[in-house]
Amino acid sequence: MRLTSCCGRSGRAALRSERISPGVERPRAPRQRRRGFVAPRAAEARHYVMCPPVFLDAPATDRSPARPDVRGLSAETGFPARTSAAMGQWERLRGTLIALGHRVSLVSGRPGLPGMVFAARAATVVGGRVLGARPRAADRSAETPVYLEWFDRHGFRTSLEPVFAHEGESDLIPAGPRLLAAAGPLTEPAAHAEAEAFFGLPVLPLELADPRFGRLGSALTVLGEHTAAYYPGAFTPRAQRRLARIFPERIEVDEADALALGLDAVSDGRSVLLGDATPALAARLAGRGFRTIELDMSAFAAHGASVRSCVLELRADR
Repeated sequence: MRLTSCCGRSGRAALRSERISPGVERPRAPRQRRRGFVAPRAAEARHYVMCPPVFLDAPATDRSPARPDVRGLSAETGFPARTSAAMGQWERLRGTLIALGHRVSLVSGRPGLPGMVFAARAATVVGGRVLGARPRAADRSAETPVYLEWFDRHGFRTSLEPVFAHEGESDLIPAGPRLLAAAGPLTEPAAHAEAEAFFGLPVLPLELADPRFGRLGSALTVLGEHTAAYYPGAFTPRAQRRLARIFPERIEVDEADALALGLDAVSDGRSVLLGDATPALAARLAGRGFRTIELDMSAFAAHGASVRSCVLELRADR
């Protein structure tokens, strides 16, 4: 894992990287210098839910008992080597979020549902209300009921299994007092009205123009209420104009970093967790005053996923 912060005496960004050994379960957040940040940022404690990748590369017909998703996950045996690699990377992501002061709750995976690890594709949660996802892929249809059952057991009493297709928070992203909604291949247009009625928040459609970016979360990262990083080429001109109205501060990302899943990232307002395959993007974010934490997410890349896909934020009071 590599951590980068931005500092300098005359406004020029100087990047500092620190390697943390793989054996450290809960990496300590790096000490920050108080002088020289280009744009000071403030972190906000978050509550996330994650699902361990126990069945990520297991055959769909596997009906072995569910493995516990508590301490000792990396000691699990009997799964393919890629699953072991994914487990280690997933544990590092979870440990990093906890080290940054965030709360992480766990959902148990189910045999035959390998996609459950991608928690961001399971639901959108705002103000304690849970809107489940409705994937277009038939083999993922059982994921949403499992997540909604978990939410009900943990006190989230207002939930909805939607009628119209969308990919949870990967396609329906809260940003301030609104929801940004994908208008693309994985989202039915009627899902926008359904979400607006359920949450009581305005929904702003953003048309995706590049088929390589099927999910909104692959083309856009909300870094703060007024700040976003995005790949302009993924959006239509009208969507780009809408983003310009919403986010006074926009960080443009080039095609290579976007295709390398650099925008599949998580931000708490100060720290940005992203994959380690986009060092140029990490440097650009550091130059804007963010602390970047680069994680090895290579085991998830084959599934078109990185940090953000594995984490669902639970917004209980906002």
